[in-house]
Amino acid sequence: MTPSERGAFGIRGWGGSLPLWMSLLVIVHVVGLAGVVLLDANLILDLTAVNLLLTAIVVMGFGHPDGAWRWALTAYVTYGVEVIGVQTGFPFGDYQYGVRLGPTVYDTPPMIGVLWLLTLMGTMYWAAQWAPDKHDRDRSALRAAIAATLMVAFDIVLEPVAIRTAFWTWTGDTIPLRNYVSWWIIAFALAWAWRKAHNFRTNRAAGLLLIVQTAFFIGLSLLPWKS
Repeated sequence: MTPSERGAFGIRGWGGSLPLWMSLLVIVHVVGLAGVVLLDANLILDLTAVNLLLTAIVVMGFGHPDGAWRWALTAYVTYGVEVIGVQTGFPFGDYQYGVRLGPTVYDTPPMIGVLWLLTLMGTMYWAAQWAPDKHDRDRSALRAAIAATLMVAFDIVLEPVAIRTAFWTWTGDTIPLRNYVSWWIIAFALAWAWRKAHNFRTNRAAGLLLIVQTAFFIGLSLLPWKS
């Protein structure tokens, strides 16, 4: 484990093992999925905000401490965009949040900024793996486009579950196309703004979490729920 992979918490030894903590997140999501299917979907889904907070602590804990203010700024900016979206319908369309993402301020849960941050960190991690700079060739625009496309793909998976769980609801029960277009544009802008790896300090934990969360939401879409 490299020093940077010990992250902001600086945990050493087995307690700071990335595979250990990622295994824990996998177990939490598997247990959560099993609880939705076999136990009580409402009981499990009411813990969404807690789960999101715990995953954020793990992911940011393995990020570089120099990136902390950029993470905070990203969460704040995206939360601000969501506030504007809820209040005005721009840029995503007309929608309202429920209570499962935690308390709201201006009718918008601050945890949505954390979700944006985690998803952006994960997509930027994979974009960096797939499109590194080569022979002094700057491929940052390509990486930003990959990250934005992955963000939209994640949202496509997330939307049906989010509506069913009442994370948020759309006016007329229709997801407008501009929602996905707006996601892409905003994600591209953020990924471009933090296009240098040493600026944003994404990490392997974020990349693995993106896979875990995607699998979790696909599972929720395909499996029956226990009510």
